Amino acid sequence: MVIFCYFISYFSFIINIHIGMNRFKLFLFNTVILTVTSILIRAIDMFFSVYVANKIGSEGSGLFELIMSIYLFATTIANAGISLAATRIVAEEVDTNGSMGVTIAMRKCIFYSLFFGILATIILFLCTPFLVSNLLMNKISAKPLYILAVSLPFVSITTSLSGYFSGVRKVSKSSFIRTSSLFIRVGLTCFFIYVFPANNIDLVCSFLVLSSTIASIFEFLFSYILYYMDKRKLHTIDKRNNNYLSKILKISLPVAVTSIIRSGLSTLKQSLIPIRLEKFTQSSDLAFSQYGLINGMTFPLLMFPSVFINSFAGLLIPEFANFKLNNNFSTMNKIICFIFKIASVFSICMIGIFLTFTEEICTIVYHNLETVEFVVLLCPIIIFMYLDTIIDSMLKGLDRQVEVMYCNIADLFITITLIYSFIPIYGIYGYILILYTSEIFNFCVSLYQLYKETHFHFDYVFCVILPLVLILIIKFAFDTFDYYLTSRKLIVMIKIVVFIFVYLLLILFAELFKLRKSDKFTYCKSNIKK
Repeated sequence: MVIFCYFISYFSFIINIHIGMNRFKLFLFNTVILTVTSILIRAIDMFFSVYVANKIGSEGSGLFELIMSIYLFATTIANAGISLAATRIVAEEVDTNGSMGVTIAMRKCIFYSLFFGILATIILFLCTPFLVSNLLMNKISAKPLYILAVSLPFVSITTSLSGYFSGVRKVSKSSFIRTSSLFIRVGLTCFFIYVFPANNIDLVCSFLVLSSTIASIFEFLFSYILYYMDKRKLHTIDKRNNNYLSKILKISLPVAVTSIIRSGLSTLKQSLIPIRLEKFTQSSDLAFSQYGLINGMTFPLLMFPSVFINSFAGLLIPEFANFKLNNNFSTMNKIICFIFKIASVFSICMIGIFLTFTEEICTIVYHNLETVEFVVLLCPIIIFMYLDTIIDSMLKGLDRQVEVMYCNIADLFITITLIYSFIPIYGIYGYILILYTSEIFNFCVSLYQLYKETHFHFDYVFCVILPLVLILIIKFAFDTFDYYLTSRKLIVMIKIVVFIFVYLLLILFAELFKLRKSDKFTYCKSNIKK
């Protein structure tokens, strides 16, 4: 949190002169709100998952995760790309027409959401018997999936309203709604499990999904009430010849189609990994154990700091949409450079922490050292993952969301092919190599798309290589002089804070965030797409 606040303060000092003090204060406020909310939700989800697993056992947890994976695919159909469409259209209306057409645009977005939400409900209802008999192996009844199907129209409309709050840059309201919904879900689950204790897995799973469905309905009600209160303040005009529906379809449908394809391929990829690992290990238990160590334990640990990146990445979409709308590529490119500096320095700092304090962190979180090797092997990959998240948000703001999805789908095809071919030969280390190949490919293609659209200039040597060298120096110093391995949380936290403090001092000494000639790129109108 310290390093994040430091970067944000630098960020504010440099770019408020480009986008305006008041507007940046709003951006900064939204970033802090989303960060705090994301950390809270991530922490509650983690403790809640442990609580549920202890109550229903490993078999129940596995079935519940499988049910929720089916539900996730159904919500992909229900949402149908509406969040991005609502965010971009509302942001454009606010920036150009003073929000006069926002209400009409949102009416079309809600209608769109309702249609796809009902469609997803019908599809899930029709497919449930097949899914229960073939995927869930008749271990539970169809009741949990039927209960979840009811929530899909509410989830879809809520997603549309969330896009509205992002578009008008009032994410504090959507953060309040998300947090309230989470507390309702957790509270109802604990109530049902406490009042109606049962050893029947089918009944427990029904209680869990019922809590989730009720929370989704309340989330919809909260969202609509806040939206209704907010829209009364808007100045609406009757645009009889408006083309909002065509805009929604133009943005949402390509995203919806590619999202569904991507979601299906992702499900195939995840189910294929343990199957191909079993070919190498000759043991299904060992295959699932190795798969769980990486996907179930290592990656959640490595991705937890990304909550800071994800918080402001989503806020970049309306900002970059505004830059493109006003053809303000010069300011946009300067901000791209500064954001890249912040994200790369932050990512490299996280890599250094994971490399230096691997055993302490794994002992505190998992009470064992089974994940140490995989954390060391995989932590360098997070710089590509974190930066790719930011690049994707920038591209979506620049109306290049289809290219983002094409890149993701191509990545999934390549990954599935490599998983099928390499894992039976090289085992879990082949899977690690595939992860690097996948993430670097995705990052490079996304970076190329961003460069083709903006022609930004970024000093990779000074802003990536130099921080890496600084991190290695600090790690060497800690490894040399710190022999005290401990699992006491307070001592580990103090050591990490000292690590960050030294890193920041070296960054300041190197004047990394000083504006350089290399940052003052030459803006060539002939090279930029209008």
